[in-house]
Amino acid sequence: RERERSMSSVQQNFARKKREREKSEAARLPSTKMLFYSFFKSLVGMQVCVELKNDLSIRGTLHSVDQYLNIKLEDITVEEPDKYPHMMSVKNCFVRGSVVRYIQLPAEHVDVPLLQDATRREASGEGKK
Repeated sequence: RERERSMSSVQQNFARKKREREKSEAARLPSTKMLFYSFFKSLVGMQVCVELKNDLSIRGTLHSVDQYLNIKLEDITVEEPDKYPHMMSVKNCFVRGSVVRYIQLPAEHVDVPLLQDATRREASGEGKK
């Protein structure tokens, strides 16, 4: 019986630590997402190229982005029209954030030092305060 009690307390301790670790990771996730969300919000109106996980690349004007990093593009063109002829008639589209592989941005609109600084602050925990 004593061994059963100690095993259950060890298991309880393990479960408590796991919950604390998950809570800590969950607390970091939204602010990291907010870093990207804020960055992409600043690029509204710019030309971007969105590469999807199915290898489709769409170039267009960033119309909007939401907290899930879903993207609305206007005046789109497909990078490989021969491969995706059905997309030729589409002018505007909504892209679910979870299917995005890359977003290519014009270099002149990326403030690299600002992003590096924000990332450092986020990693050190200052971004939570």
